[in-house]
Amino acid sequence: MSDESKGTIVVLGSGPIRIGQGIEFDYASVQCVRALKKLGYKVAIVNNNPETVSTDFDTADRLYFEPLTPPDVMNVLAVEKPVGVVVAFGGGTAIKLAKYLDSQGVKILGTSADAIDLAEDRERFEELCDRLNIKRPRGLTVFTEVEALEAAEKISYPVLMRPSYVLGGQNMIIARNSADVKEYMKIILRQGIENPVLIDKYMEGKELEVDCICDGEDVLIPGIMEHVERTGIHSGDSIAVYPGLFKADIEEKIIKQSTDLALALGTKGLVNIQYLIYDDGNGDDLYIIEANPRSSRTVPYLSKVSGVPMIDLATRAMLGEKVKDLGFGTGLYRKPNYFAVKVPVFSFEKLMDVDTHLGPEMKSTGEVLGIATSREEALYKGMVAAGWKMIKPEASTDKPGVLFSVRQSDLPELPALARKFYDLGFTLYATTGNAATIERSGMEVTHVAKVHEDYNNNVMTLLESGKVAYVVSTSAKGRDPVAESVKLRRLAVERDIDCLTALDTAHVLADCLASPYSLDNLSIVDINSDFMGGNNE
Repeated sequence: MSDESKGTIVVLGSGPIRIGQGIEFDYASVQCVRALKKLGYKVAIVNNNPETVSTDFDTADRLYFEPLTPPDVMNVLAVEKPVGVVVAFGGGTAIKLAKYLDSQGVKILGTSADAIDLAEDRERFEELCDRLNIKRPRGLTVFTEVEALEAAEKISYPVLMRPSYVLGGQNMIIARNSADVKEYMKIILRQGIENPVLIDKYMEGKELEVDCICDGEDVLIPGIMEHVERTGIHSGDSIAVYPGLFKADIEEKIIKQSTDLALALGTKGLVNIQYLIYDDGNGDDLYIIEANPRSSRTVPYLSKVSGVPMIDLATRAMLGEKVKDLGFGTGLYRKPNYFAVKVPVFSFEKLMDVDTHLGPEMKSTGEVLGIATSREEALYKGMVAAGWKMIKPEASTDKPGVLFSVRQSDLPELPALARKFYDLGFTLYATTGNAATIERSGMEVTHVAKVHEDYNNNVMTLLESGKVAYVVSTSAKGRDPVAESVKLRRLAVERDIDCLTALDTAHVLADCLASPYSLDNLSIVDINSDFMGGNNE
């Protein structure tokens, strides 16, 4: 069969790399190009980032170094006359073009433009979830500040606010009162919006995500990833553990609902689904957060640690091959006998004036992988690789300190966290309300004033003193750059002090410090031979 016999396929890349749209999408584009070439197609790629493999001269048969805008892409298509266009591997940049290209009569390979819109359109997606009996947080769509305030009151605070059609949680916040809603809507309306703002009930629970490969009839689930941090922190900024550990009935529900949803969306290729497990008073139940019928940023990580070549299989499914014939079966793929932990990496020291507090808007600039036979060791490896300092108090030296300054809503959980550091031998420092909470639980703590309480002896001067090894700082709101909590976290960055802005991350760090692991006794796992069976090509 000659190279020309099957025609040309155009693959849309992800454009310039930025926070929220990282190298993971470039990986997916390159793997797709390789799979298409193997299947006998000529491939042209459209991308305008000089720093990626997709724009190397020998990746595709032809490279168009053009912006990913409707007119530029249409000009390329006019020249190439392709048999189809792939939008699923270029993240949000490429997927946003699907509707326009479809309206111009261009053939979209894989999931249709209508199915992509169905996953993003609030009302259509809610109808689909109702039909499939999938629970989701209550939500409304609004265009004005008045509508937003009414919606937030109706749903009840706290609420999650975000524009539709965004990637990386851009401009997404948790609003805890009407002042937050007003501030947010002013910022969003100033930018001019075509699509509505989405307001959802913020439900605090365990978050997880699933990547599926679907051919329209069968679904393969390479793995389920469990997030360490609960909902409210963007999935790209969360520590993710594979395989996730869930109760049998919840895991069964995850597999069934993911399969039902992938099929109902008419997915041909990849779909990423994010869920939360929430106890509504009647026990844990599964709620869907969102579904994205495209490659996600977890695909390279999950492909590596599950042994499933996800992009290759998804590309073949997009072109009509059946999942059950691809050699990995259907349903949930077999779990390995090790744990793999993805830990995000941040560049706050290079990003001036950015608040380090983690929330729904993505801030990480990379990630590392920790693999071990136990979950605990995998977490330890991941934390060390991500650059967290493993400082353990030594009996003979001055005890390093931990400074606690958490928001009111986190106070009930503070004693359990403080106890872990206290038992390890750390000196505890805390601001007034925090210190009183810790003292009531029978631990010694040094009270530290906030700046407005004592200008000469306060949290800032304490950080300058070098006595503090870790800062645990959470704030109700982190959009105000002059807020004291923001300044505290920025000073920690400048003084190279590890700052934890989520209680769950702080718990993991404390557990790592309490574990028997050190850089001298870590094990090595061969992921090429340590699977519990399965095809690992």
